Amino acid sequence: MRLGYPKRSRQSDKGKAQVVLSSELQKNLQNINSELQYCADLITREFEVGETKKRKMALIHLQGISNGDTISQFVVDPILHKWKNTNVDHLSDLNFFNELKDNTFDVPQVKTETEWNNIMMSLLNGDTAIFLDHQQKVLLIDTKGGQFRSVSESTGQTIIRGPKDSFTESIATNMSLLRYRIRNTQFKMEMLKVGDITNTNVVISYLDDKVDEELLKSIKEKVENIKINGVLETINIESLIETKPYSPFPTVLDTERPDVIAANILEGRIGLFVDGSPIGLILPATLPMFFQSPDDYNQRYIVGTSLRLLRLVAFFISLLFSACFLALITHHPSMIPTPLMVSLAAQRESVPFPAIVELLLLEFAFEIIREASIRSPRVLASTVAIVGALVIGQAVVQAGIVSTAMIIVVSITGISSFTIPNYSIAASARLVRYLFIISAGVAGLYGIALMFLFWLVHLNTIDSFGVPYLMPISPLSIRDNEDTLIHIPKRLLKTANEDLVPASSQIRKKQKNKIGEENESNS
Repeated sequence: MRLGYPKRSRQSDKGKAQVVLSSELQKNLQNINSELQYCADLITREFEVGETKKRKMALIHLQGISNGDTISQFVVDPILHKWKNTNVDHLSDLNFFNELKDNTFDVPQVKTETEWNNIMMSLLNGDTAIFLDHQQKVLLIDTKGGQFRSVSESTGQTIIRGPKDSFTESIATNMSLLRYRIRNTQFKMEMLKVGDITNTNVVISYLDDKVDEELLKSIKEKVENIKINGVLETINIESLIETKPYSPFPTVLDTERPDVIAANILEGRIGLFVDGSPIGLILPATLPMFFQSPDDYNQRYIVGTSLRLLRLVAFFISLLFSACFLALITHHPSMIPTPLMVSLAAQRESVPFPAIVELLLLEFAFEIIREASIRSPRVLASTVAIVGALVIGQAVVQAGIVSTAMIIVVSITGISSFTIPNYSIAASARLVRYLFIISAGVAGLYGIALMFLFWLVHLNTIDSFGVPYLMPISPLSIRDNEDTLIHIPKRLLKTANEDLVPASSQIRKKQKNKIGEENESNS
């Protein structure tokens, strides 16, 4: 939403002249104050060190995103204790600069910078800049800090057995959580900046010896070519790099669990996460991946397989159960046993609406209750659910507005959608369910069959960065189905060097091998 307020009459970035780092301290300070005008978090402190010949310098940082304790203890105190009353007459300006850089600060990283834009970007990232008079170079000290949420248990993807940590809003913390799990020199994390205004850090992580080079190159180019004012969440990246943005089904797997991203990186996929977001992305992603949970691998393989199959059955129940019930009672009543049909007819005797209207009203009411319980404060969420499900549900049945059987059907459908471990695919199923309901109301089971065919055709037309969305089910690959629908023991999986490499990589390798064999035969 754009607000209709007039813009303040300030000089635009396009009209500004390019600022160049000066050797005069006061001129640099004026440029800093001009660049960061109206910034209340700008902290500037000027020093004079030396016993007889005074050397002027200024320390600049942004309060909040830099660590004040680090600056005070490891930057300011060493300057005052070592140089405040020290004779520096014998040192030239350059030698004093080098001594200050090499033998003063007790911090991991101190670097020299001469480009003004790089200096400003470092300040905005939480570094501290030290300007010296008569010196056309600046010291940048790594003092990044700020207030971040500590590592805690995942709230959106809970498990029974396994690691309990989850990503936070700090990209440095997220990188450490992955590095803690993959301690290998082949594990790479490349950082890019996206957003013309926000300059948000985006990290692409992968195993160099397993990732498909063309896939990696394609994703990096897409991220680098993003033209957007700001990136505040991973959805901003996801919507701009995915191949089918208008499909209701996601082609990028999102997760807040570092163990999930680490496991997929080991299989040759790519992890992507954004500074300021606790959600990471996995690409490419196929439809079967959305039904897998870490609990599948943290339990015995028989238990993991049964849970995975249960989720698949629940997915189709949430998608088709209410539509099939509507088709049977409106178009195919002869397929229902007579005693049950008599009971259903007696329940619907006082209902004033057609069955399809009744079902759509209940589905819509269920969505309202679901959304209200999610968006309400936690102290009110349980109250909203109880009032919506019990009080209102019982009242509408007694009033004869809806039938008891229809409430049972909608409840089973809604509860089944909660078993899907990924919220994105569950939300997609909720949208597609309405298409099946309308098709069932119009043409009964024939309409459901036709809509199911259209749905399968649509899924077959989707790909995730060159990988078919239904892979390895369609196109069928028996060799790659060993961990799709069932979870088999780890010792029976393929060797580590061939461990579930993305389908695009497998196809390209087969093509290269085929071309190589043809060339050898021709020669």
